[in-house]
Amino acid sequence: MPMSDAAELVLQAKSRAVLGKRVKQLRRSGLVPGNVYGRGQESRAIQADLTEIQRVFGEVDRNAVVSMSIDGASETVPVVLREVQRHPVTRRLLHLDFYQVDLTRAIHSECRLVLTGESEAVSMGGTVVQSLEALMLEALPATMPSVIEVDISVLEDFGHSVLVRDLELPEGVTVLTDGAVAVATALAPRVTEEEEEAEELAAEEALAEAAEGEEEGGEEEEE
Repeated sequence: MPMSDAAELVLQAKSRAVLGKRVKQLRRSGLVPGNVYGRGQESRAIQADLTEIQRVFGEVDRNAVVSMSIDGASETVPVVLREVQRHPVTRRLLHLDFYQVDLTRAIHSECRLVLTGESEAVSMGGTVVQSLEALMLEALPATMPSVIEVDISVLEDFGHSVLVRDLELPEGVTVLTDGAVAVATALAPRVTEEEEEAEELAAEEALAEAAEGEEEGGEEEEE
């Protein structure tokens, strides 16, 4: 399903007076507590309906700039979803942090890395291991990507890697992660324990046969 234009969506939130452990009461009634903060601004406690959050963030990318209306105000503020807290077992939303952005000032944020394409190393019995799941980027809020695709078709042999510096980034986006870090690597087929034991047994038998041959040769010389 194609993502909607974030500019068309407005997240409706309300000021939150319930703080501390009492926020459990909010969650029971279908509300999610959160905070909005920004550069040079004090943090503001808010709350929003779970269905409202699902409506908006089910339509836009993770790093999209969303307009937020607080207490029904006609003037909205641009925010990005900075942190999501979930219950470790049920994965239920517990708390959201929003960052109020200046659309003319670059921000730092993480984006996911997704492997695409097919590696020749896999067709030869190897595997591709992803060692980096996300990148730290710098970009204007409106151009900050949520996902960067990593083409693994360039991994043509075992031991080949795609490094951070090899990635193609959108215009205006700067990577802050070390360029020498490996994103994905093609590994050779792993030798199983059975194969290792068979190889060791074959080597021992070869050594034994060689030793027997030397002994037989020595006996013939003595005769």
